[in-house]
Amino acid sequence: MGKYISASFFIIFSFVSALFGQQAAVPETKPAEKPALPSVRNVIDKYVAAIGGKEAHLKLRSRLTKGNVELSPMGLKGTFELLQAPEARSASRMTIAGVGEFADGADGKTSWTVNPIQGGRERTGLELQQNLLTSNFYREVNLEKLYTKLEVTGKETVAGRPALILAATSEGLPADIMYFDAETGQLLRTDSTLVSPEGNQPAKIFYEDYREIDGIKMPFKVRTVLPQFEIVMTTSEVKHGVEVDEARFSRPK
Repeated sequence: MGKYISASFFIIFSFVSALFGQQAAVPETKPAEKPALPSVRNVIDKYVAAIGGKEAHLKLRSRLTKGNVELSPMGLKGTFELLQAPEARSASRMTIAGVGEFADGADGKTSWTVNPIQGGRERTGLELQQNLLTSNFYREVNLEKLYTKLEVTGKETVAGRPALILAATSEGLPADIMYFDAETGQLLRTDSTLVSPEGNQPAKIFYEDYREIDGIKMPFKVRTVLPQFEIVMTTSEVKHGVEVDEARFSRPK
């Protein structure tokens, strides 16, 4: 998952777990053909160029993202706010009308979640490892450093676009299967398995409406398809270089 939305996605998953508390089966991976596939280096370089280049990303030291969220078919709506900074510091809030506020954060070493249904807890083990991985501020331009194994495994059509499939593995964690537009290089979709005490949760995450802001490109619409329902997060505002209050990354007392 991209850093642009990953921290908020963990808030949403806390919401999902609190409501359903059930384990979903991990989807089977279909074998993919491997004719004339480009190298991992080629796919990654094209992706990094498509989102503005590594230098443009490394210049950024903080980001504040705001937007709206909708969960269907329940018809629940709300807003989200996400503050991010290197290396894996994040603090986000999602407020759902009629339900309450879901808060989530990480200070680079620890990670926590607080919601009105389950209360608060700190993440541990593989769940913590996964959260810090996906919350890394420079994740998009450091895939080769953050994952222990990357492999181009095939081709597929995603949303009508030809896509190259990249399997990204981090030791001990389920693989992230990424689908990159074969022509533009942009990330179109990620298939992930979210680790949680309530059971692993498969998710298909679609990245849409890429826009340029401060020299980088990022998706302003992220659609997450879960077994129970679909979540759409639409960004309305992005600010870079915002002041960072370190206290926001710590679990509320």
